[in-house]
Amino acid sequence: MPNQLRRYQEVAIRTATPIQLVLLLYDAAIANLQRAQEHIAAHAIASRTRCINKVTSILTELQSGLEFEASEEIARSLDRLYRYMKNRLFQANLHQSAGPLKETVQLLTGLRDAWGEVARLEALKTASVGTGTHPKVEILAPPLSAAGQAPVPNSKLNLTA
Repeated sequence: MPNQLRRYQEVAIRTATPIQLVLLLYDAAIANLQRAQEHIAAHAIASRTRCINKVTSILTELQSGLEFEASEEIARSLDRLYRYMKNRLFQANLHQSAGPLKETVQLLTGLRDAWGEVARLEALKTASVGTGTHPKVEILAPPLSAAGQAPVPNSKLNLTA
């Protein structure tokens, strides 16, 4: 079964839109943070560290995809937020504390919800193209590239624990 799940995940990543990839990264980060909290409670240092390191890698990948040229103010804000979260992860690992992990989950959940709305509006916009109606949709969301696409994360990033 694990091989089938892994193959399904690989197909999902290869066929995902850029916005869906960002959602997958947020989902993986949140799931790893939740597992890290469980590992803190169980005093499983190596497992906790592995989960936190994966989240740090995901945040680094999200930072590297920021499009400063497309929307400098939003990109700078997200960059600061990602750096803050990485610092909180470091503190959680150093002090073996779940508090910073819970805070980071809340922050990532808010960002994930915003990207989910972007995906929903994108799907609505795409669906309306086929019907001939074109509702005016203003998207205030994380920065998009000049071509109107979300930053594309590295598809080789391991999202599983």
